[in-house]
Amino acid sequence: MSLLGKAAVLIWNDVIENEREAFYEWHDKEHIPERLSVPGFMRGRRYRGDRSHGATEWLTMYEADHLDTLTSPAYLARLNDPTPLTRRTVKAFRNTARSICRVLRTSGQSTGGHVLTLPIAEDFETQALACLLEKTSVLAAHVFVADETASNIDTKEAREREFVVPKNVLFVETSTIAAAWRVFDDLRSGSAVESAAAEGGQSGVFSLEISRLPA
Repeated sequence: MSLLGKAAVLIWNDVIENEREAFYEWHDKEHIPERLSVPGFMRGRRYRGDRSHGATEWLTMYEADHLDTLTSPAYLARLNDPTPLTRRTVKAFRNTARSICRVLRTSGQSTGGHVLTLPIAEDFETQALACLLEKTSVLAAHVFVADETASNIDTKEAREREFVVPKNVLFVETSTIAAAWRVFDDLRSGSAVESAAAEGGQSGVFSLEISRLPA
């Protein structure tokens, strides 16, 4: 399958202008490897947002074996003991959204270099995923549902930033950015998208910057 595991952490964020280079140094060299050292974390991916339509600068996804991994003592220990560089960088976050999610539905066998994400209504139909995969250059599609309790656990790292918790998210992987935009525009014109959140930074098209597996 395109996804590894049955749960995920989804994070959308910007950073203040003078911290962009520091963000890359921290995220590439420290933060992603650190997260992937937690038992049950299966892959980390980061995407760069297309800023022309208001998406956040980055989207990060950590895939995990089960939802319990994302509330495990090992993970919470990291969140409650952030490194000095993590504390500094996270304070520079802006427009942050973060959801601890279970995978409600998934379809597709390949990962894509481009993705679109959209907040969706709770009644988004299962057959809609199959229809998406019939479109040219669409490789996979997933529906994530946030666990409100897990997403709002009070930790030292969480206190360093303000964030919202998107509840239901559609994540579509494509081989071309043009295909991602075509699907994005088609979906936004339909009734399945949560109109109140459709203009938020977690609504947009993103291109892959890094994909890493545990060491």
